[in-house]
Amino acid sequence: MNDNIIPYVPIAERVQAKTEKSQLLCTQLFEIVDRCVQAQFSFNHDTAKGHLSISPDQINDLLNEFAKSEQSNKKLDIEILKESLSDLIYPKFNGEHTISSPIWNNAEIRVWQFQLNQIAQGEYMENSHNDAELNLDIAMGSIRIWRNSLEASVGEKDVIYNNNDLIYKLMDLEQKLVLVQKYLEH
Repeated sequence: MNDNIIPYVPIAERVQAKTEKSQLLCTQLFEIVDRCVQAQFSFNHDTAKGHLSISPDQINDLLNEFAKSEQSNKKLDIEILKESLSDLIYPKFNGEHTISSPIWNNAEIRVWQFQLNQIAQGEYMENSHNDAELNLDIAMGSIRIWRNSLEASVGEKDVIYNNNDLIYKLMDLEQKLVLVQKYLEH
């Protein structure tokens, strides 16, 4: 088994922005990112701490690579796209940075940096019906597993649950059910 392979979850379908225009433009950007990952292109200049760093100068070059096989001539207007990045809710846009790129022989390069494991501070990320349904299913499944474990452990002296185990499990369930409740209230 290859331990170097990290599972990748496509980003484009999960992009959220404050305006419809920004949503469309940012989704197009992350469709390119998703396709680059699928094609195994090296484009991410900084993978530390859940960051995705892409050079804005490289975006249309990457798009051209895909256009060759599709016989199309698509381009993104980088300046208009840049204006839309401030509207991103997920993934969180960390701004424009200059980094030393391992892809380009440690040359200084300007990148747009995104935080994949966070949403923008103070923003509400809308839950879909599927998210609410999934969280409810997970919560119900978790409750059933713990109930069965506790029932099976009656009289079984080798099975001991720590109070912290139960506390963390209940906090996790509460968080999932709060998401379901928010979906139902909207």
